[in-house]
Amino acid sequence: MLTLSLLLAGIAQGRAAELRSPWDMPAAIQKRDAFTCPSPPELPNTIKAADYYTDAAHSIVDPVRKKAYDEATGGLRSAMRDVIDMADRYQADGDEVSARCTAHFLDSFAANGALTGDTATNQAVYLQGWTLGSFAIAWLKIRSDTDISAKERSRITAWLADVASGNIDYYKKRDDKSDGRNNHRYWAGFTAMAAGIAADRKDLFDWGVGSFKIGARQVQPDGTMPLEMERRSRALHYHIFAAAPLVTMAELASANDIDLYAANDNALSRLVRLIVAGIDDPSLFATKAGAAQEAMHLHADDIAWATPFERRFPNSELAALLKKLTARSMPYLGGMPPA
Repeated sequence: MLTLSLLLAGIAQGRAAELRSPWDMPAAIQKRDAFTCPSPPELPNTIKAADYYTDAAHSIVDPVRKKAYDEATGGLRSAMRDVIDMADRYQADGDEVSARCTAHFLDSFAANGALTGDTATNQAVYLQGWTLGSFAIAWLKIRSDTDISAKERSRITAWLADVASGNIDYYKKRDDKSDGRNNHRYWAGFTAMAAGIAADRKDLFDWGVGSFKIGARQVQPDGTMPLEMERRSRALHYHIFAAAPLVTMAELASANDIDLYAANDNALSRLVRLIVAGIDDPSLFATKAGAAQEAMHLHADDIAWATPFERRFPNSELAALLKKLTARSMPYLGGMPPA
């Protein structure tokens, strides 16, 4: 059995982190397949991205603009996949080479100031948050590896906190705007919590908890979220997109003895029940949103985030949906959900 001193040494050399994550127990080494660490890519300092919707409800995609967006952001998405795949490999197999390679990638991004430049558009801010949240969770998954150097630890965690602080600055001016209260705020809160745990920055962590509470207050007695219902044909999609960071924030909070699942009279349970019912029959969303809902082809991004929720609150319908998934890795949430 691992000693407490070894566990703490894995979290931070010479100092135990006060803020904890669901992945702090060192991974058990099961196998050591050959793995060669590739060279990390160069990520941009400044993100250039614009949205790709044609209507005020942000429900109709312009294919030309979407193609341009995908081309402009492909490098970031590829880097996210590479980093989370290595971090999850360490979690699954205890492959220390994968952990050190993940740290090498993140340290390279930090040293080059990736994501720290100005964000000229709202979409660039959102993408900055999604990318950083993915990297922060990947770091939390590998930080227990004792072979990661103190220099790398210091540079990576300072960078995560720095980018998260910049992301928060945008939302401090958005309280009266929809993205200061809708799914974008929850994703920013998730990023802040993850980076806060990584850097042991309670101010970032607490801002994330506050963002969760904004989301919980949006959940109505019937489980609907008015700002997400405004997305018309994508209302169900955006309820799902809002639930993903909220559930993950509740898990991050639980690791620190904070119960967010109970917030606003168990708001998350109402939201998840509504989503499960809506995936089976979207007519309620169609009626309330005033538009037929886009067809769904169930994959990890739709419901994998609910894995820890279903463990806490067993639900046969939700379990059946999860069993249909062929994969459970979600890039924006840093790969595999908490186990």
